[in-house]
Parts: sequence; structure tokens; C-alpha cells
Amino acid sequence: MAARTVDLKKSSLAEDQRIEERQAISAWNATIFQDGDASLTYGNVVDITGSGACLVVSKETSWIAENTTMTLHVEAEHRRFTRKAEVRWLKTHGESLHFGVHYIDHVGFDPDTHQLNIDEVKVCPTCALKLPGNIALRQKALPFLLQDNVTHIACSAPPNSQTLKLLERFVKTEIKLWQAPENLLTIKLKQVYGSNPGQPVQALPNAAANNNQDSAVNLGDDLLYAAYMRQASDIHIDPSFDGATIRFRTDGQLEVYNKTNTHVYTELVSRLKVMANLDIAEKRSPQDGRFSHQFVAGERRIDVRVATLPTKYGERVTMRLLAVQTDSLTLDKLGFTFKHQDMIETFLRRIQGMMIMTGPTGSGKTTTLYAAIRMLMAERNVNIITIEDPIEYEIAGVAQCEVDAGDKVSFAKALRSILRHDPDVVMVGEIRDKETADIAIKAALTGHMVLGTLHTNSAAATVTRLLDMGVEPYLVAAALRLAVAQRLLRRLCKHCRIARPLTELEAISIGRPELKQKMIYDPCGCIYCGGKGFAGRIGLYEMLELNEDWARSVADGEGESQLVLKMREAGIKSLLDDAIDKLIKGETAIGEVIQIASSW
Repeated sequence: MAARTVDLKKSSLAEDQRIEERQAISAWNATIFQDGDASLTYGNVVDITGSGACLVVSKETSWIAENTTMTLHVEAEHRRFTRKAEVRWLKTHGESLHFGVHYIDHVGFDPDTHQLNIDEVKVCPTCALKLPGNIALRQKALPFLLQDNVTHIACSAPPNSQTLKLLERFVKTEIKLWQAPENLLTIKLKQVYGSNPGQPVQALPNAAANNNQDSAVNLGDDLLYAAYMRQASDIHIDPSFDGATIRFRTDGQLEVYNKTNTHVYTELVSRLKVMANLDIAEKRSPQDGRFSHQFVAGERRIDVRVATLPTKYGERVTMRLLAVQTDSLTLDKLGFTFKHQDMIETFLRRIQGMMIMTGPTGSGKTTTLYAAIRMLMAERNVNIITIEDPIEYEIAGVAQCEVDAGDKVSFAKALRSILRHDPDVVMVGEIRDKETADIAIKAALTGHMVLGTLHTNSAAATVTRLLDMGVEPYLVAAALRLAVAQRLLRRLCKHCRIARPLTELEAISIGRPELKQKMIYDPCGCIYCGGKGFAGRIGLYEMLELNEDWARSVADGEGESQLVLKMREAGIKSLLDDAIDKLIKGETAIGEVIQIASSW
């Protein structure tokens, strides 16, 4: 008994010594929220791991005790995350309270009881293709996530011991099995591996692999397939002095996918240039091209736009992936409020007038216009012709015209010709100059519905931009019926988001100090979102509907500032207002909204 007491004293002295030697990690701060209470405490992070952390707060923080649960929000210079946590130990040291927490799985998914909705799972291609397609289809098993050296596998039934050994031999990590409905899993397996069970699938390369052994053809195919599976919008290949970095833009964020050596990079660029019909001998001038890529058994296809740019260490390649499936492009899936969707649908039921989508590149303007076209086609029989640069989605029943890089087919030339083809609806991919704007407005005044896009920062700025192009104010007032400003924010994963109060500093940063203590949600990460905390993106909208009085004001020469004042007096919400509404509803995170507020 005496020996045990001595051991405990030694352990306590050792812990005291470790606390004295520890120093707070530079720029790592924590905001600690008491569960079931709006009160919060600020502290410093001493050390941190993937499963817990050690923190320091003032000794006066009386509510922290062993087994207390809390919500922990940690911010570092380039990282922020939120976790549910439980206090495992605490010790007073001078005027400070040191305590250790262990993260809690607040989602509570148990492989033994939870049936996986495989349709909502983000499949990691590097993980999935560790298992050959013929085996995956035969065993009804889909590896979809590698996390903390554990491979998560969806299966339709509990596998036997031989199947487990087979899976472990291929994935080479610990395995965690999740049950999924057999019919949905079969569909997902065919999407990942194709429908030919006898056709093996190449394993994707990774940073640790010897890429010299991979042919340029296989590497290019694997790269495109990985981007397709991750639902990436762009692939970036950036050369450096010792090779190249390959990155994907997924949900608007860049993530590193792979790194290759110089030899593999050179072969890969040559392969991609051949596919895009570019001159492989020309390395000192920018080039643009495109190609269509067919995946397994001809079941899936993507269109790829390729651009090269000479840099110090070689050609930089950027590829934009353009999906050819448009079944999901409907207005009710884009994040419109009921009022906003009603305004767009009301306009689309007209027979003439102009609607302009506005926003920066990549803000989803064209996607919204395609969704509007699908609604028009579903409700009535109309002749729709589009002018695009490039054609991003193929829509059956729509005549789509692509602008030619050699200026044989420009927006203005194509639009002038289209009006002789008896269209009901004309979509102009981008209004870039006075000539295109004039023809589009005159088309809207002569009985056509015109849909178009512009690059401005707000809905009211649409009027200013058209006037700057040289369009007469009375023509803008007569033709423009609806201007829609749009942005995209990442959407929180609905399975793992964590609720907490909005802090005073955060409320001030978005210009709404009155929202202090309002409940919001933070990203966390789970098996559905691949540990990211986000799943897809959601649109923000600001709508300016030119009624008779406002149109008369535009014709009289009123500018953007007067229109904005009238919009606010009329209670029309700005992009920031829409972002804050979606924040309070738990659809996006405070970090995303701050980006909108900082540019407002």
C-alpha cells in the first residue's frame, strides 16, 4: 500500500513537471462553450492530437470539472475546427487551470447498428480503387474512406472470414465495415467500377508510389477518374524545379492530390496535349483546347477544357471538368429561398424580357441558367437556342452554339444569326461588349425571352454595367426585368455539424452584433463527408426586380447607389443577408460567411 502511495506521488510530481515545461502553441487559441449554456471561456492550447488536447484557462473558470462535456472551437493561423469533448483530467497550476480533453463522437454512427446511405457518401477514389473492380463487384464491397489508417468499407452483408482476409490483403490497413442496402450499393459499385465485373481497374497512383512505372496514358486516365469521383471542377498541374504538384478544386477549395517527378510530369503534359489536339512541340506560348473522355464501358463521359501556360519550370496545365449529365440541375436544388425561387419562376412564365445572372467567374451563374432552361422545357414547348463559351452542359432538345476562338463565331455574330431562327428563348453565355448587349436588349424588346450573364458585384450594379457599355438608359429600363447576383458557399454536412453560440467577435465581423449568442453550426467531419465537414455547395442570391416605378427611375438616369437605397428600403435582402440567413439555418459555416462580409 505504501509503495502504491509513493508511485502516485511520483506520477503527480511528473505531471507537475510536464505542465511547467509545456508552452502554449503559438497562435492556437480555444473558445470553450459549456453544453446547455450560452456562456463561453477563452483559453490557450498547450498541445493537441487527433484524439484530444490539453488547454489552459483562468483558475476562476469554476464550471470545468472532470467528465464535463463541452464544445471546443480551436483556431490557428491556417486552421480552425470544432469538436465535442469531455474533460479527462485537470490540475491547478498557479493562477491557471490545466486540463485535458478527449474528443467525443457526437454523431454516434455505429457500424453494428447504422445502415449507411451510400448515395450520400463521398467516395475517395484512391481508397476505392485499391480493390480491383471484379472483386468489388463480386463481393459487393466498396472501400470509400481511409481515415486514421482505417479503411471504411460499405458491404451489403457481413462477410465471412475468407472475404475479410481478401479485403485486408488489398487495402493493407485495419478495416471497418458498414452495412448498406444491396440495391443502392450495387448502383454505386457500377458507378465506381463500371458494370463489367471481369474488367480490373487500375490502382490510382499516390505520392509514395514509383510513378515512373506508370505509363502516361494510365496516369492521365487515373487522374481524370479521380477528379470525376471527387466531383472536382478543376485540375491544376503546377511544375516546380523537382517535378509537379497536382491539385483538385473541390467545393471551391484547392486540395493537393499528388506530386510527381519531372519525368512523369513531362509525359503527362504531352499526353494531355495530344488528347486536347494541342501542339506538343509548342511550349513557349499559351494554348487552349478541349476533349471528351469516356470512362469504363462507355457509361460515363466528361468534357474537359484544357489550358496551358509557359512558366519558369515548364508548362502549367489547368483542366476544367464539364459534366454532361444535367438531371440534377433544377431550381429547387440550388439553395433558393421560397421567395427567390418564386421570383425566378414568375419571370420564366413570361414570354419576353431579359433576366441577367451576375457574379464572378465560378459562382454558378451558368448552372442556374441551365436549371431555368430545364424548367421552361418541362412546362411548355419552346424553341431554345444558346450561345456559350464553352458549352458546359449538354441539354437534349436545346440548340447550343459555341463561340469560336478564331472569332468566326462571336457572341454578337451568333446572336444576330439566332434571331433569324425563330427562337422563343435565347441564352447568351456572357454579355461582353456593347454590340452583344444592344442585340440582346433589342431581342428582349421584340418578343423574345433573353437569359444572360455579366460580371458585376451586385444585382444593382448590373444596370451600371450595361450603361457603361453604352446602352441607353431607356433601353435598359424597358428590357431588363430581373437581375440576380449569385455566389457559392460550401454547404455543411448535415450528418456531423456541431451547434454552438455565435461569439460577440464573430457577430461584429459579419456586421450583425445583435446576433451574439445566436446558435450556429460548425463543420466537424464524418464518414459521409470524408472527414471534411462540408458536402457540396449552396447558392447565395440577391434579386433586383425592376417594377414600373424603378424602371422609370433607371430611364431617368438613376444609378447604382439610388437603386441599392431603394432595395434596402423595400426590404430586399443583400447577398450578405442571404448568407447570414443560411448561417442561422445551419446550412453553412461562419468562416464562409465572413468571406462574403469581408468583400461587402
